[in-house]
Amino acid sequence: MQKLLSFALLLLIFLTSCKSDSKNAAESGAGSTTASPELLGGYWVAMDFCSRANQYGSILDAMNNAHVPYAYAITFNPGQPDSVTCFNGFENWNVAIKYNADTLELVGARQGKSVFLVYDSQGSKEMTMFDATTGQVYLEKYIKSKATDSRDGYAAFLLALNHNLMGGYFKQIGKGSAGADVRFSPDGHIQGLKDYDRYEICTGGDCFVAGQDADVVTLYNSKVENSNKFFGFRFSAQNDTLTILNLLDTNPEEKGVHKVTGAAYTFLRKKS
Repeated sequence: MQKLLSFALLLLIFLTSCKSDSKNAAESGAGSTTASPELLGGYWVAMDFCSRANQYGSILDAMNNAHVPYAYAITFNPGQPDSVTCFNGFENWNVAIKYNADTLELVGARQGKSVFLVYDSQGSKEMTMFDATTGQVYLEKYIKSKATDSRDGYAAFLLALNHNLMGGYFKQIGKGSAGADVRFSPDGHIQGLKDYDRYEICTGGDCFVAGQDADVVTLYNSKVENSNKFFGFRFSAQNDTLTILNLLDTNPEEKGVHKVTGAAYTFLRKKS
């Protein structure tokens, strides 16, 4: 009860601040544009989570040391103003939405409890999520993706996540590597790596085949059918060395846990 009260007070303070900003803007003659389906239309991605993944060099550590956001991405569609589409790592769902100026309520988002979003119409044009549905109050910043041609909100989120976590230029090191330059691009392409030219980071669901032992990435060759293969990955403490790990399926007959069996590739991040 105390935590929910703290949430209510925090939300009230935030809303009061927003109203004050709007009043000041009106008094100064400046226009004020509040949240609406038309204004917000597009993909909104959980940027705080992407930043945490960058900080830890790990999806699992970003989850375990903080929290998993209610949704990795939220799509606002002006053609469907009464709901939004939410995405996590393995599914999407629609949630009813109510607007009150710059405050948005995702009605009954989890177990009948609502999640709130507050849009900063006077400043950063970002949104902050207030989620108290699990007994604690979690805040998460969302930004509007510029990747308007993405297939959906989750694809737009992966672009931001890849950019923060794995995107960039590396030099392959180790036996037989010949010091090749390899690039992991934000759109999931790989350049310069033998056998594979695509990757997708696991963010939730059945792809976490290594449990807590390692983060998981799927590598595949777009020109070879059924080439998808799970690998683990780890970054060094300084996030400058990336190790792609072999995983052994300990139960091929079912979706079992995979065991880390050693390094498949090692990459040293190149300084820009």
